[in-house]
Amino acid sequence: MSAALAARELSVDLGGRRVLEGVSFEVAEGELAALCGPNGGGKTTLLRAALGLVEVAGGTLEVLGARPGTRAAAVGYLPQTKPASSAFPARVVDAIVAARRGAWPLVVSARERELARSVLARVSGERLLDSLLRGLSGGELQRVYLARALASDPKLLLLDEPTAGVDEQGRVEFLELLQGIAEGCDLAAVLVTHSEDAVRRLASRVVYLDRTVRAWGPPAEVLDRQWAASSAFSGHDHAPPAGARYYESD
Repeated sequence: MSAALAARELSVDLGGRRVLEGVSFEVAEGELAALCGPNGGGKTTLLRAALGLVEVAGGTLEVLGARPGTRAAAVGYLPQTKPASSAFPARVVDAIVAARRGAWPLVVSARERELARSVLARVSGERLLDSLLRGLSGGELQRVYLARALASDPKLLLLDEPTAGVDEQGRVEFLELLQGIAEGCDLAAVLVTHSEDAVRRLASRVVYLDRTVRAWGPPAEVLDRQWAASSAFSGHDHAPPAGARYYESD
């Protein structure tokens, strides 16, 4: 299988500081990879680089075989989101159509409305079609943003801590949605998470990132090492031990 996302000795600078250095890994088509590591380790920066929002300082980063940003319509993105402003009366259907169009709609056509309904059905959210974004719970909002990310039928899905700020029931439901999508769709996905449960349930491979790649391999080989479990999922900035290495699977 070809790589949906491939980094080779990637380096990224922000504000004159080296945030990522010598990062090398790849995510194959159809694979869901978990991107883990301590806060400040560069996980969100890596996603932003893949979206073409942050410049590459060194090395290479290929997204679906092209430079970041050149195949934007084929990349779905689910950021860490907050509820919409109470001053902005946007509906769910508007948000989904906007993602498809690339611009906020003044009028939604019958065809666009049906598209929004069908993509919401994929995340069991049809009932939310005409709801106001500002009235949604955290779990409902993330469900809508997942539908929005899927609206353009992406080949690569980037998810930045999608269950952050969501209650336990919402988190479980969201992970079940992701599991169904991962199993039923031929797309690659990169999931940034501090949830060990999410990694074990969903990921075929784990990338442990702390400025550079410290480990890369199947969950059983990465998570079962004490340093990874205590560092990647606590949110604290513990340095991995000397000699941390790659755990690559075929």
